[in-house]
Amino acid sequence: MILDRLKRSFGEPDARSASGRALIEERYRSLRRQVPIVYLLGLVNLSAMEIAATGRLSLGLNLPSFIAFCGLIRLWHWFGKGSGADADHRLMTRRMRQTVWFACAVCLAVSARCLYLLQVGDASSHMAVMLFGGLTAIGVAYGLTALPAAARIPLLLIIGPLSVDALISNDPKFAGAAFGLVVVAVLTMRLLSAHSRHFTNVIHSRSNIARERERVQHAHREAVIAATTDFLTGLPNRRAFVAALDAMTSKTRDCFAVAILDLDRFKTVNDTFGHVAGDQLLEEVAARLVEAVPPGGLVARLGGDEFGLLVPDVRHGPDAKRIGDQILRRVNGPVLLDGREFAVSASCGLGISHRREAPSPSRLMADADLALYEAKENPGAGAAVFELRMEAPRRRRAQIEQAVRLPGFRDQLSIVFQPIFNLSTGRIIANEALARWRNEELGSVGPSEFVPIAEQLNLIDGINLHLMKLAFDAARDWPGHIKLSFNLSAVQLCSTGSAEVVLGALKAARLTARSLQVEVTETALLRDFERARENLNILRDAGATIVLDDFGAGYASISYLRELCFDQIKLDGALVTAAQQSADGKQLLRAVIVLCEVLGVSSVAEHVGSAELLKLVLELGCTAGQGFWLEPPLSAAELRKRLSSELPANEAPRRAA
Repeated sequence: MILDRLKRSFGEPDARSASGRALIEERYRSLRRQVPIVYLLGLVNLSAMEIAATGRLSLGLNLPSFIAFCGLIRLWHWFGKGSGADADHRLMTRRMRQTVWFACAVCLAVSARCLYLLQVGDASSHMAVMLFGGLTAIGVAYGLTALPAAARIPLLLIIGPLSVDALISNDPKFAGAAFGLVVVAVLTMRLLSAHSRHFTNVIHSRSNIARERERVQHAHREAVIAATTDFLTGLPNRRAFVAALDAMTSKTRDCFAVAILDLDRFKTVNDTFGHVAGDQLLEEVAARLVEAVPPGGLVARLGGDEFGLLVPDVRHGPDAKRIGDQILRRVNGPVLLDGREFAVSASCGLGISHRREAPSPSRLMADADLALYEAKENPGAGAAVFELRMEAPRRRRAQIEQAVRLPGFRDQLSIVFQPIFNLSTGRIIANEALARWRNEELGSVGPSEFVPIAEQLNLIDGINLHLMKLAFDAARDWPGHIKLSFNLSAVQLCSTGSAEVVLGALKAARLTARSLQVEVTETALLRDFERARENLNILRDAGATIVLDDFGAGYASISYLRELCFDQIKLDGALVTAAQQSADGKQLLRAVIVLCEVLGVSSVAEHVGSAELLKLVLELGCTAGQGFWLEPPLSAAELRKRLSSELPANEAPRRAA
């Protein structure tokens, strides 16, 4: 407690705070600049005082010699080894505390010498002592303004005794001079106090500004890290990866490779074991990739189960292929999570930046994407490296994107219908509407090509409405017992209000919901299951038939059979054709048909392409079929003729109803 009071009396800042440390540093630097001037000022003034008072300045033991000696010692302390700007705050504080005590000692010596000189000599020498003593005190005080406790000492210990001695003398000249010195000392102390407060406030403000700037910079760094880091794996994210790729392509002409890797069947892990297991699996894969990437490379998580890698010093396709295969060998393999083993496999595509070409970052990413698609199309072949032959799909996609934006695109669309037969009676029970697009430059473009592109371009809603109108208008001419089977896209199925749009289109075409059966795929359900369920329930309640299309092509179809009540299940063509090729395939198809029977829904075999296959699905108990051998897709006019040929005499077309 006593020590704290003593420190406060010296005006000593608190080194525990940032502003206190900044004040110590600034005072220390100021004193280092001013101390030589202070001693020089004192030496000159006191030498002049000795000459004026005694008429001589000897080189022996006198006050100027003492001041010079003390100055040399103090200068060595201030500027000696370890006393520079790199000194710690404890040393700085000790140096300044020593300055206060040393100022007391020197000022007492000066005061004693001045008082002695006032006792000898004549009136003119006494006035010189008053003058030079006062100048010394005021000059030293201003020289020590950075340290207020030391700055007040010469005013008190030099001017104070001189003024008292002059005031008690009977000489009015000295009394007037003393009064003037006292007033100047008091005003100087006021100025010193104001200067000290201003000095302290400036340093505190500067410290606060620096601290705020540091806080902002720290927050900015944290924001940059958060914006460029994947929160799950700790790897750089897509933004950081693209920035690094852009830097490599713009600032260097070295060859390097861009690799894109994603996990096979990762969604099965999420759907079956939950997202926690999926996240743990991604963390393990990220750790394996960090170990697998060559020195100087970069690994980033681009999103989902997709990772990006930058691999330096890759010049040729075989080198890229070798590195990609090495990475896959490190990533592929079992992972043990919570006592459960997961088989991890991945696909990898690479694009190479050659020194001469220097392609853009987007082009390199597109090259790697195409190579990744090639790798997925050829499982077991390892990593794939971009080749020019892969350019054709990208070019065709760009042409399709351009064409679907043109105003006359919808006029090029048409609808054909492929019948679905009751295999017991051989009669048509429904016709599936299939979109067709014929373009002069692109030729025939299937829905599997242009529908995903239209979805990405947010053009699918208008296309769907146009196709529905074509299909619904054609269905008005069909007999009442034959349904129209229409596929809903993922966007359509999972959009708010899409069920009402379908029902509105039926009403506009003067059709009832009972004449419609809606086909949905498992892929479409994955987009937003709850929204899809809501739309399907609305359509079912209105009377539409709900059909699960391509059953057997996905991984979670059983769960959808449990969650949604389907009226019909269409068996994927690959499942049907596999039954003809092996006994295991036949048993699997039979098991699926039995499952449909247990659920109480009819089964439709797709891709019935031969009499032998028709016989097989009949034997296995399938109730309905569809395929080129039964009937190829027909135009609306051709289908009208086909239906009228098997129309019973007592049944009129739907339009007449």
